[in-house]
Amino acid sequence: KLNKEHVDTPEHRQIALEAAHQMIVLLKNEKNLLPLSPGKVKTIALIGPQANATTGLLSNYHGQNTLVNSHSILAGLTNLVGSQVKINYIPALASPDSMDVTSFDDAVAAAKNSDVAIACVGLSNKDESEGHDRVNLTLPGAQEELVEKVFKAQPNTIVVLIDGGPLAIEYIKDNIPAIVEAFYPGELGGDAVADVLFGKVNPSGRLPITVYPADYIKRSYFDMSLRDNGGCTYLHYSGDALWQFGDGLSYTTFTYEWESGSLGERTPSIASSAAARFEDTPLQYTVVVKNTGDMAGGDSVLGFLKSVHQSDAPIRELFDFGRVVLQPGESATVHLTVGPQELSLTDHRGVQSIRGGEVEYEVQVGSLHAKFYVHGPDVELFNLERITARYTERMRSQ
Repeated sequence: KLNKEHVDTPEHRQIALEAAHQMIVLLKNEKNLLPLSPGKVKTIALIGPQANATTGLLSNYHGQNTLVNSHSILAGLTNLVGSQVKINYIPALASPDSMDVTSFDDAVAAAKNSDVAIACVGLSNKDESEGHDRVNLTLPGAQEELVEKVFKAQPNTIVVLIDGGPLAIEYIKDNIPAIVEAFYPGELGGDAVADVLFGKVNPSGRLPITVYPADYIKRSYFDMSLRDNGGCTYLHYSGDALWQFGDGLSYTTFTYEWESGSLGERTPSIASSAAARFEDTPLQYTVVVKNTGDMAGGDSVLGFLKSVHQSDAPIRELFDFGRVVLQPGESATVHLTVGPQELSLTDHRGVQSIRGGEVEYEVQVGSLHAKFYVHGPDVELFNLERITARYTERMRSQ
């Protein structure tokens, strides 16, 4: 029987913190501005409407939660650095959608008189929630103007994004030296952001979305075709993205190599009938990952697949992934498998099949590339028309 003692346990809180650590994505880090060090940074200007956000870190769907009230980004930084670093907190805007700029001079002064400025901006459930969609992809209110003024006063500016979807932040991408995407990081999200900013945790998150430019919103979202009019999602978007699905940096560096003698060093040609049985004997690509930097860190190894000559196939598709945590100089192997689902396409009738002929596929894992071919007749995996007809016939006979 479950009772109150089984809710919000220390184990639950540790999972919440670890989840927030792993979801944070480092998007930009020029001149290794991050991680910060209390030995080098003595004053921080912490600015923005999300800097002391509490329930705003929880996104749209959550129960009653009071823990987050003491775990904002401001609280997380204060608890982490203590008296070693002075934090000058200036919200500047009362909320993400505020247009009241009367406190901007205070924010600029704080930035100018600090070693580093951290601007916490983004969205809230007033901007995106159930039944309330955004009408553009840009930062609401005067947040971008705030970031621009802070950056002009303090070149060592870091932007932390709090949001639930893509933000078209062209100015920030082009000018701000360090950008951290925290999404809605949860009840201990403020602690997690502080841990990443000061290098207690090495960021290892990868973007689960495509970040489109601001003018992408011109594409009608009543258009349900993923492929037409420039396409949408990472599978079919053919335009220039601010960041791609799967992007994400680290404070360390990793190298990838195909394992010696493994499939990545060969170019096999496989019968389509055999490819349909990959669930029993899948194609497996083995990658040796090595931490070549000076800091321990996690790395998500993403395997992408591309059908070279099939016009209705995705531009690329994630077929498998693995995650490793490595000490400096340490190596590990990651196995990525291709199954029949990844090789198949579904047509407008709902017929899913591995296409016949001589089809070339490209495999990409980081900077590694490999090829394989599938030849032979079409192999059907699923037929919605046939299943629907059988169901209709069965219902008529009853």
